[in-house]
Amino acid sequence: MTASQSSSPVSALDNAGAMLEREQAAQSFRATLTISLITFVVMVPVTMMVAPLKELIAVRYAASAFWTHSFMSVNMIGAILAAPFIGLLADRNRSRKRIAAIALAADAVLLSAMAAMPSLALILVVRFLEGAAHILALSTLMAIASGWAAAHRRGRTMGIVGAAMMFGSACGTRAGGLVWQHAPGSVFQIAGVLAAAAALATLLFVAESPGRSRAHSLQRIRDVFGLLRTHPRLMIAYAYAFIDRLCVGVVITTFGLFLADVHGLDPSARSRLLLMFLLPFALLVYPAGRLVDRIGRVWPMALGSIAFGLTFASYGVLSLNGLYIAMILSGIFSAAMFAPNLTLCADFVPPAQRGAGFTGFNVAGSLGFVLGPLLAGGLFTLLARDGTAVSAYRTTFIATGSAEILCALMTLPLLLKLRKTGITE
Repeated sequence: MTASQSSSPVSALDNAGAMLEREQAAQSFRATLTISLITFVVMVPVTMMVAPLKELIAVRYAASAFWTHSFMSVNMIGAILAAPFIGLLADRNRSRKRIAAIALAADAVLLSAMAAMPSLALILVVRFLEGAAHILALSTLMAIASGWAAAHRRGRTMGIVGAAMMFGSACGTRAGGLVWQHAPGSVFQIAGVLAAAAALATLLFVAESPGRSRAHSLQRIRDVFGLLRTHPRLMIAYAYAFIDRLCVGVVITTFGLFLADVHGLDPSARSRLLLMFLLPFALLVYPAGRLVDRIGRVWPMALGSIAFGLTFASYGVLSLNGLYIAMILSGIFSAAMFAPNLTLCADFVPPAQRGAGFTGFNVAGSLGFVLGPLLAGGLFTLLARDGTAVSAYRTTFIATGSAEILCALMTLPLLLKLRKTGITE
């Protein structure tokens, strides 16, 4: 028997193994792409209210600046309070996609109901409930996506999902401005229809990862709170999620009102400017995820956060043309820090607990989103009493950008320590 003949069975096994690996990778990609497309649709309706926020709340209900800011925060309060139950459902229930579909159906009903609310108090109640439904759906979809990701491809997998979230936010923000321009009474109804379509698509097309097990899933609500005790490194990902969403909360409320009050832009023009931020963010999240797989998570997160904070602090002193450039830069820097943070969250939690892990990630972000508009609205109101609106806006943007920079500087030593020990690359 020749050497080539004796090695042929081994070669055949190698070829079969390679074919199986390629088939699994293709299956994983198809599943991730499907989830990402649905995630895109999920994000559109909840961001349609960003551009016409002043008209939908401040003008419609004669609401003050603080209560207008609060509309963009109260849904996140609902998300935070529902978080323990969300984590429990996402990890214990074998059919995660059914949980996501039910949550999206509820989201559709609640979004549509906002159009009929006769008072500010009632629309805030509905908004509170809508936040819980939305975050349940989003957390569950993210957990399903992470289950399809191999460890060495997790950065790009979560980058695809993150890109879909940002594309959805970008398109939703622009769509809200256009809908208000052409059919101002239909913003909430169209948002509801889109959420219902996402619910149906989830039920029909989302596939669970085949290796998922409930053997070590979280069994009790208190275990959701205990996740940080058993996996304390998650605090790094959660800290960035918190401060990043705090900044986003200020962008879609205070910055949007700034564009209306100081630069006199209508909802359609506001949505165009915000698109300059969100579109580069969306386009670059996936390339950033691939870069993370090659060079690690630490430096993209830290340097991206510092650059974003500096850019954010400049919003109040730039001309309108300068703001277009600042928005593009903000999108680039945001992508650089968002993709590695999603990847870290998946790195730090075992597969069976990723539903709760991403729920915690979204809760940290939701808390930031709650406090961002509230703190910015409170700071602006306080500063505007003793000065001009322009100076109050400028100081608010400087304070927000400084918080992003401070987060990066405080966490960088710990990230570098984890990198040296090999826990993260």
